[in-house]
Amino acid sequence: MNQPKIVVGINGSMASQAALRWAAAEGSLRGARVEAVYAWEWTGGLHAHYAPIASRTSREDERRRALDVAARAVAELGDRHVEPMVVEGPPAQVLLRATDGADLLVLGAHEADSEPYPVLNPVVSACLLRARCPVVVVLPGMEHDRRPGVLAGSRS
Repeated sequence: MNQPKIVVGINGSMASQAALRWAAAEGSLRGARVEAVYAWEWTGGLHAHYAPIASRTSREDERRRALDVAARAVAELGDRHVEPMVVEGPPAQVLLRATDGADLLVLGAHEADSEPYPVLNPVVSACLLRARCPVVVVLPGMEHDRRPGVLAGSRS
């Protein structure tokens, strides 16, 4: 029997940290492995030709920085069943590919002070429309909760 797989998108934001905590708790309940996926894109090609060379970063430097962010997020969590994954590419495409064979995709969203509903960025919207598995969107402050009548979590 295959071990269940939960994919969680991380990017260092408070929303993604909440999603990571929620996914880790759900993974513990399901006996699932959790893949914390950090998507990154090289910005080196975006510099003007006259920009100082010292301000430019190499693809390898940016990849190492992405690895550090992902490893730090997982290390702070302290769960052994959560594994950081760093993949180069557009975030929505990377996350959608990562959901192949996944049982659940967990993403974070933030609340805007001026809006009554959470703000769904284009990555979250694309994943909600195209993921091949159920998607849970977690808000900062949402705690994992499995009481009857609670779909995904509750506000602390």
